[in-house]
Amino acid sequence: MKKFEFHLDGLLRVKRQLEHLADLELQKAQQRVAEAVAAVNSLAAQLTRESDHSAGRVGQTMAAGEWAAAFVRAERLGEQITAARQELAVAKQVLETARRDRVQVATEVEALSTLRGQQWEQWRQEVAAADQERLDELGMRRWMAAQAASRLEAA
Repeated sequence: MKKFEFHLDGLLRVKRQLEHLADLELQKAQQRVAEAVAAVNSLAAQLTRESDHSAGRVGQTMAAGEWAAAFVRAERLGEQITAARQELAVAKQVLETARRDRVQVATEVEALSTLRGQQWEQWRQEVAAADQERLDELGMRRWMAAQAASRLEAA
């Protein structure tokens, strides 16, 4: 009997490679989200420090330029936080897309793997049946030869 051959092995191999690439893309997207969260948190912490510093100076005399500079820094931090949150939203969308792509490719790999397993099992059963048939035939021939030999001896 010929060896087992799954005609979609090439496709399965490609899908497994795509699954690996999807894993890498998912990891990159997760890293991007983590970096965006860290950036938002860092900017928020800077704004809090700036705010605490300004609040601590309430009631004290400050030069007009000093207040203006604090206001500009706070405004700039607010804009940076807004931009960082937008980047975080984009990163989360990319992450969700990467997750969907990973799930899709993993589903395809699983389906092909299951099909391969089913075909392998069917092939294995066919080989076992063919082997059994050969053994039965061999047994029958030996039995018939023994019967013929015993008839010749009896005659």
